[in-house]
Amino acid sequence: MEEQNKTGFGFKAYYALYVIAGFLCLAWFAGNLPGGQWRDITLFIILIIIADSVQISLPRGGASIYASSPIDLAGIILFGPAVMAVCEAVSTLITEGIFQRRPIIKLLFNIPLLVMTVGLSGLVYESFGSLTSTDSPLFLVPLFAAGMVYYLFNTWSVSIIIALRNSKNPMHVWKQNYMWNFFHILAFLPIGAVVALLYKNSGVWTIALFIIPLFLARYSFQLYLDMRETHINTVAALTSAIDASDPFTHGHSFRVSRYAMRIAREMGMSSKDLETLEYASLLHDIGKIAIQNDVLLKVGPLTEEEWASLRSHPDIGADIVEQLKFLKVAVEVIRCHHERPDGTGYPRGLKEDEIPLLAHILNVVDAFDAMTSDRPYRKSLPIERVLDELRRYRGTQFHSKVTDILLDMYFRGDFTLIVETDATTEIYDSLVEHVQI
Repeated sequence: MEEQNKTGFGFKAYYALYVIAGFLCLAWFAGNLPGGQWRDITLFIILIIIADSVQISLPRGGASIYASSPIDLAGIILFGPAVMAVCEAVSTLITEGIFQRRPIIKLLFNIPLLVMTVGLSGLVYESFGSLTSTDSPLFLVPLFAAGMVYYLFNTWSVSIIIALRNSKNPMHVWKQNYMWNFFHILAFLPIGAVVALLYKNSGVWTIALFIIPLFLARYSFQLYLDMRETHINTVAALTSAIDASDPFTHGHSFRVSRYAMRIAREMGMSSKDLETLEYASLLHDIGKIAIQNDVLLKVGPLTEEEWASLRSHPDIGADIVEQLKFLKVAVEVIRCHHERPDGTGYPRGLKEDEIPLLAHILNVVDAFDAMTSDRPYRKSLPIERVLDELRRYRGTQFHSKVTDILLDMYFRGDFTLIVETDATTEIYDSLVEHVQI
């Protein structure tokens, strides 16, 4: 309870200081607005509102991708940080406060977030002095620097508040949710440069040339996210079919995937590794569809022939998964999930670093769930016995670091047993949803 109070205080303190700093910055920028640019300010507010209307909610991480970054960068080039900070404040108030009706606690954070993101990026751009002149392609150098500040300040501001809210490591949150967005800001930099050059040299009407590609880009990215969601649903359907064939292991693959994701997140793995591990965890036993039920459900000891048949399931599963292009990254993890650090595992008898780290994680949590679940040949073991088994075979059957992390998380209360088998997904319950990428 004391730790929760500390976490709550840290979150509230960060939130309050961030909001105060953001509105102080807004007041300063508003006081430094250049005169005679109300037409440009109004136009860019409208453009940002239009761009924010094509937001895409990310399936994980509690964030959304907004397409107004190129407009912000173009405005920084054309008008400087003060104009764009005010534009973002007004457009965010209209978009989130009036159109989307977001809770006031989110709105009060998102306005300072975007004001400081744009304002700081603009100040960095201006600090390059004469290099910022669009008469020379060298203006791309300060634009790149401003873009990096824009990306890092925005994503880290959000990552910190998510971490404080959920008692997570900020670096882990950032790596898992936002690091992959780095390439989007790189793509948006030249778009922002083109918008600025067209606006400056050819007039206001050229903005129309930008709006249509913006919606097309949004449509393409949405298709990509839909494809990923289809992949996940396909894997979940395959997992359900596997579990339905064996009442004793029903829900096993789902529980193993949740346990594996907990450890991987604790280790600060990237979103790509998390996705690979989730696929591999859900499908690690798919090879058992080739094993006869009288072997899988046998109550007594297995014969040598039956053991050989059972030990073939990692190879069979890997060969099945390899046929699906989007699952190729999970092949070796599935093939190696019964390998052991001391080389006594199967199917190839690999040792230590010869085994992928993701497979080590899967091996540990697979055994953990097997020991804490009923099986045809025994009832589930008491949790104290399970923990003793993990300690006893740490470094031989189980990877040392992964085992230590599981034990540490359990005694901290962060590795509770999963008793429900509903296919729900553990994600960060993010307070903030507005990531400006």
